[in-house]
Amino acid sequence: MKTIIEIPRIEDFNKVNELAKQVHELHVNWRPDLFLSVDEVISKEDFEKMIQAKEIFVAKIEDEIVGYITINIKEKINPSMRYRKQLQIEAICVDEKTRGKGIGTQLLKHIKQYGKENDCTDIYLTVNEENVSAIKMYEEFGFKVKSIAYSMQI
Repeated sequence: MKTIIEIPRIEDFNKVNELAKQVHELHVNWRPDLFLSVDEVISKEDFEKMIQAKEIFVAKIEDEIVGYITINIKEKINPSMRYRKQLQIEAICVDEKTRGKGIGTQLLKHIKQYGKENDCTDIYLTVNEENVSAIKMYEEFGFKVKSIAYSMQI
């Protein structure tokens, strides 16, 4: 089965939100101090904006959406640092029924190529330390830990 990666259509809104809820609920379980259970993770307005800005891509197998990735590209201009045009991965999700079949890696490959085509210098993402399967995928893909973030509830 061939996976196709493309910009979604507005008609894909409900399916993308179903997938977003799967990953969001993992975050609710890992960090209930931050995340709330919600019915709609991505608003229709935000979804439309992401489509227009080419900041969301879906993975389809036989016309069924099985994953998505959201991104943004920002220029980092600082006189004391090297110029960077950073592609930031905001979210990546693969349907729980199709995880472990290389779909996440295919989404990453697509985004890496998209970044090259848009003259990006690097790709950046954050991941919850409890998301062991995602961490394994990122490391196998070639990502390296570059910083560690600390948090404390007060």
